[in-house]
Amino acid sequence: MIGRFKHFCNINWYQTLKINFKAFVFKDAALLPVIVYRGFVITEFKGKIRLKIKPKFGLIGFGQPYEIFKRKRNCGEAVINGLLEINGKVQFGLDTKLYIKKDAILKLGHINSFASRTEIICFKNISIGNWVQFGNDCLITDTNFHELKDLSTQTKLPMNKDISIGSYNFIGARSTIKGNTVTPNNCLVGTNTLLNKNYSFLGENIVLGGIPAKLVKENIVRDWETEKKNLEIYLTIKL
Repeated sequence: MIGRFKHFCNINWYQTLKINFKAFVFKDAALLPVIVYRGFVITEFKGKIRLKIKPKFGLIGFGQPYEIFKRKRNCGEAVINGLLEINGKVQFGLDTKLYIKKDAILKLGHINSFASRTEIICFKNISIGNWVQFGNDCLITDTNFHELKDLSTQTKLPMNKDISIGSYNFIGARSTIKGNTVTPNNCLVGTNTLLNKNYSFLGENIVLGGIPAKLVKENIVRDWETEKKNLEIYLTIKL
């Protein structure tokens, strides 16, 4: 009971009610599919949250304290001016940041979790499959923020490029994922890795690492089947 009461008090109920009743019709909003925790603020919401599954309590946790360390800087923030599409349970950890620009699309799968201080910046299109976890301090961005020009041809280079992360991926801490990145299913990414191109030709069950990323090992896979049940329980929001 004490643990449940602490969890109840750790929720930012004003932000939670505000985002749900702004994003969904009343019958769906009343279920509170989005939970916002203290220390996290949705500073701007002019876009949409689209649920591709049946709405229920706590599908999305912003600032969710699911990691082993619980202290926070109270600086979690989200700007959602484009489309956030949800295909399952999604957890944004402590002090994470999310930015979805107008007309941009961020698609998230079932059991997507973003550990402390991870930043997701979506200017165009980012798609993440099912059962994908990011370690702390990762950066996922599909934009260079500034236009670049090739002086030899006098042509402008595209500023925003798609990102597609396959299912059953684990991205190590402090990794950076840039535009043009495509990963296959069953891919492990080592700590401090830079991903910036299409790696799907390498096939599944691989380990990537380095700056920029390269193939490190083959025939290696995280034992998701053993962990699935515990992850479902551990990452599910309950009162």
